[in-house]
Amino acid sequence: MAADHAWSVRARGIGPGEVRVYARNQVLRVGKQASLRDADAHPSAIEHLLGALAADLVEGFVAEAARRQLTVDATELRLTGSLDNVLVHLGVVGETGHAGLAHVTGTLYVTVDADERVLDALWAATLARSPLYQTLSRAAEVDVRLKVTH
Repeated sequence: MAADHAWSVRARGIGPGEVRVYARNQVLRVGKQASLRDADAHPSAIEHLLGALAADLVEGFVAEAARRQLTVDATELRLTGSLDNVLVHLGVVGETGHAGLAHVTGTLYVTVDADERVLDALWAATLARSPLYQTLSRAAEVDVRLKVTH
C-alpha cells in the first residue's frame, strides 16, 4: 500500500437538511451541519464526525489488542462534543469565538482480560495510531479515557 494514499468522497445536496456523501461503494446520509433539535431525519455533520472518531478508536483498540494476542469481549465508546460558540455557527451578530469544536470528551468501556500496565500501553498505542484522534486533538481539547468493565 502506498504511503501517500489519499481517500476521496463526493457530496451532493439533495434538499434542505440532507446531503449524500459517497465514499467508495458506500453512501452516508448527512443532515444539518450541527443540529440543536432533539430529532432529525439524518445525523448532523458533527454527529458523523464524533461517530467517525468513536469508530476509529473502538476499531483501533480492538486491532491493538489483537496485535498483543488479547481478546476484547466488549467495547462501547461514548463521546460528547461541544462547539467553541454555537451562536457563531447560528450566525448571531456580535458573538465571538469560533464555530469549531472546542472539547470532545468520552470514555471507552472495554471488557478485556489484561493487567493495567498492558492496557495503558495498548490505549496509548491506540491514540498514537488513530488518524482521527491525532487530527482532532491538534484542533480541539480531546479527552477520551479507557475504563475496564467486568
